[in-house]
Amino acid sequence: MELQKVFKRSYMEELRRNIHVSDYQGEIFPFEPSKVKSLANIYKPEGLLDRLDPEDDFTSAVEIYKAYSSISPLLASLPDLWVYLAHVDLFPYVQQRWPKVLEDGVDEKYILNHWHENDHFMRTTFAGLWWHTYLTYDESRTNPTELTEVLFKSQDFRTLRFGELGLIRHKPAMMGVLEFLMENPEIMQNAFDARGQYISRYFNLLGGTRPLAFMDKSYFKASLDKVKDKLLAIKSIHDVQNKVIDIE
Repeated sequence: MELQKVFKRSYMEELRRNIHVSDYQGEIFPFEPSKVKSLANIYKPEGLLDRLDPEDDFTSAVEIYKAYSSISPLLASLPDLWVYLAHVDLFPYVQQRWPKVLEDGVDEKYILNHWHENDHFMRTTFAGLWWHTYLTYDESRTNPTELTEVLFKSQDFRTLRFGELGLIRHKPAMMGVLEFLMENPEIMQNAFDARGQYISRYFNLLGGTRPLAFMDKSYFKASLDKVKDKLLAIKSIHDVQNKVIDIE
């Protein structure tokens, strides 16, 4: 098997500083092979590109996680692997997932957001897919990706709301919230963009007074149980915006 390759850090930074839109519009990305290195004990998965679906983030996320389930959270928290995959091994997928790159007038920010390390790490194409699966994968369940599927039902909640909180790298927090949503499906069936915003703001405020990083899964489920009626009362974004959220 072939060892997985990544860009050397200096070259990755060079590409980030010097984005040429036309480089992202061809069938392959032009890169310098001499500025690539191999990762020790990490092997390139075979056929991964064919198993990804640019129209189904959940399917792609599970495939990415399974292909790289052996990597450490430390490696996964760095941009090296994800940036290389986006530019080389899985470049056609990223083009199809973010097709505006092929349009005239696309700006460099669009490319920065989806191919490179940026200020919103979990929104980058492959980092978010891997992490959101890692944090929700539960081998104790008959279906280990049951909670993963719940999370991927709402891209807004996953990438802009709860998914942006530093708290979600605490796996019990992620699993507790998702178990609550799975057991109370009516929460997600109506006005979930607004209700998801409430959940995000609620835990953000709660984190100011509670050591959430030390709490277990049951704490997060119980916290949402306390505000279930308030969540169901939210019918639109106007019920959340500019409103005071009381923590209990």
